[in-house]
Amino acid sequence: MFKGMYTATSGMMASERKQQFLTNNLSNAETPGFKQDEATFRSFPEYLMKERDTNTPTLNSSIGTLQTGVYTQEAIPNFSSGSLKETSKQTDLALIDENLPIDEETGKKGLILFGVRLEDNSIRYTRNGSFSVNKDGFLTTSEGYQVVGENLQPIQLTSDLFTVTDDGTILDDNGTEQQLWIGYTSAPSNLTQQGNGVFTWEGDEANAPGNIQTTDFTQYSVKQGYLEDSNVDMTTTMTDMLNTYRLYEANQKVLQTYDQSIDKAVNDIGRVY
Repeated sequence: MFKGMYTATSGMMASERKQQFLTNNLSNAETPGFKQDEATFRSFPEYLMKERDTNTPTLNSSIGTLQTGVYTQEAIPNFSSGSLKETSKQTDLALIDENLPIDEETGKKGLILFGVRLEDNSIRYTRNGSFSVNKDGFLTTSEGYQVVGENLQPIQLTSDLFTVTDDGTILDDNGTEQQLWIGYTSAPSNLTQQGNGVFTWEGDEANAPGNIQTTDFTQYSVKQGYLEDSNVDMTTTMTDMLNTYRLYEANQKVLQTYDQSIDKAVNDIGRVY
């Protein structure tokens, strides 16, 4: 009986965790470049149950397997591209990579991202191209992270009146040129979303995103005056939230039934008249 309680409880915990991912997706539906997280479930190991004769030390026939519930293993970002939205703002940039080839080793399409430098000088990655020029002339994200150029150093400009070509070359107002660092990875599944649309690399450092300018890929472009919308489908997400709530509620009712059965076993069946 208690094994069934564990199974129902694990189902409630997994549903609650998935609901957290869905809520985060919905709250970032208007965040440029945001990639929705998709929860993956995994079952706990099965147990093989056998009938045992207490009079002999040998095991007899098998009864069957016992399922012990599920848990939310991880959240995997969905890296499909969002739609483009025109803003006509000079500092807004969008990455277009729909025509990147399929990687032969992974069987998946690669991904390109902007590079940003955090306060601790570590490099992170983002698809959110809602940039601005701060008081010191550095091109930054809305969180204040510095956008980096081809040498992974912050890009400094004289004003926000600059032009960006399709290959990521920045033409400053004073005529100088700089190159945006645009990272490419053939294994985007190794990117983990940290919040604010920023990703960190969790895979082998040797395979971390590298400057696409050093590759032979040309099937990409940078669009100035546009932003990439999030790829969150609000209707689908809200439907998933309702279904997840119903699943949580169903497991809750199972748990309540077990509780009532235990209560009856303790207080009624075991009562001595």
